Amino acid sequence: MLIPVNVRSEPGIKRDGTKFEGNFYVDGQWVRFQRGLPRKIGGYRQISNFALGIVRQFHTQALNGFVYTHMGYGAGIQSMTIDSLGNTSAPADRTPLGFSGGDGYMWSLDAMNDGAGGGAVIIGVATDTANDISNGDAKTIYIGNIYATSQLTAIPTVSASGGVCVLHPYLFLYGTNGFIQWSDINDPTNFASGDAGNAFISSSKIVKGLPLRGGGQNPAGLFWTLDSLIRAYYTGGTDVFAFDTISSSTSIIAANSVIEYDGIYFWVGDGRFMMYNGVVREVPNNMNINYFFDGLNQQFANKIFAYKVPRFGEIWWCYPRGDATECTHAVIFNFRENTWYDTQLPNDGRSAGLYSGSLNDPILAGIEPINPGAPDIRITQASPVDIRITQNNDIRVLSEPPLFKIWRHEFGVDEIDGAQVNAVESFFETGDISLIISDSPKNRAIHVEMMEPDFVQSGEMTVQITGRINARAPEVNGPLRAFPAVASEKYEQQVFFKEQRRELRFRFASNTVGGNYQMGQIVVHIAPSDGRYQS
Repeated sequence: MLIPVNVRSEPGIKRDGTKFEGNFYVDGQWVRFQRGLPRKIGGYRQISNFALGIVRQFHTQALNGFVYTHMGYGAGIQSMTIDSLGNTSAPADRTPLGFSGGDGYMWSLDAMNDGAGGGAVIIGVATDTANDISNGDAKTIYIGNIYATSQLTAIPTVSASGGVCVLHPYLFLYGTNGFIQWSDINDPTNFASGDAGNAFISSSKIVKGLPLRGGGQNPAGLFWTLDSLIRAYYTGGTDVFAFDTISSSTSIIAANSVIEYDGIYFWVGDGRFMMYNGVVREVPNNMNINYFFDGLNQQFANKIFAYKVPRFGEIWWCYPRGDATECTHAVIFNFRENTWYDTQLPNDGRSAGLYSGSLNDPILAGIEPINPGAPDIRITQASPVDIRITQNNDIRVLSEPPLFKIWRHEFGVDEIDGAQVNAVESFFETGDISLIISDSPKNRAIHVEMMEPDFVQSGEMTVQITGRINARAPEVNGPLRAFPAVASEKYEQQVFFKEQRRELRFRFASNTVGGNYQMGQIVVHIAPSDGRYQS
């Protein structure tokens, strides 16, 4: 007698521990969870292929229907505009005259109003920290009108090894030995008079700063050092700002891992994920914390970056996995569903990302050069040229610099790269179904006869039975069985099997152009087997 069973696991993909432990999904790629159920993550569209290097930082600001976007890469900085449809202008090279960077340089960018006559300005510093977050070499601070395309210029007399942060209407610079300095009010170039000041607020390097609130008479912010979290707040008077230590025993392994989500701050610490919502505490993660930290390439940990997808309540931490030197994978914390999952990143990886509220989508930077035979050494000035040193020590000038792509994510369901449209593979695998862990345990295998798929679906999908005799036995994968988005024949309304496993799982996949899905309530019809185990 066949028994109808609902095929459903707990939301999230559990990588830590064994597959047989728990009732979560055990594998997946490019899949998220909403209302406790799997659905495909959105597609992505290439919006620019003129980035002059691997982008490490984005900054966006909207005005009159355009998103003014700055992109900092190791050898310089570019800007472009993005309209509401995702169309971009040709990037302008805003690299400061005489700027000397390199592959290991990462930008810190912020913006404010320059009350001294500069209008809205972009402010940035590039530090040699991609491979060492603790590097203490202070670098020049640069500034320029945020809507212009001209080269940025240096702010004289000041530098920083950590980064820049605006607590409106003040500019903060921070770095080595806990040294922090702030500008005069509404004057990001004046660090010598008025409200300008400085302080040593820690003994270790400050690596990140973000505003808590700004404007009016009470700007405040958070500053992460390598081993503490410190709050800055406006007091006025002679001191102007005061500082208190929120935690002296926290940690951070990547400056760009810090992200604010609805007033709560999240980041990657040493061996755990952290948050601040008035107090510092650990973010519980029993799903993939070991998978993340054991797989992380620690040498390039400071390349970790975070971005959010508010529509689905997600925070993405992209990181270099295994021996990768760029971010190839992501772990995802779904704040709304209170669960974790992960995915491999497309096109071999991404290097930076930012959710743009004006576009309602994230923008991410690719790591694959469009012209892989590009030069090994680049000279950067206002009009960059490219050179390669041959085996004979001859210098050959090349006409084309290495170019990289910028992608708009959560766009459609496919990969759109110019005129080329590619399918984006997405799959998920359920937790184990077994009679030995049922409400009435039986030491019998399960015979699977038929399934009733229930999906909001476009494009063909496949389902496969996998499983084993016991937790230590090899996996036995059944044949792939396809089912269409719309059943035009009666037999297409179900998927028929003739398989049995003692411990079994179902693997669903979508890998067609235009393919998309949201899982509903899937029913499978099973029966206890005759007692013989299939291997």
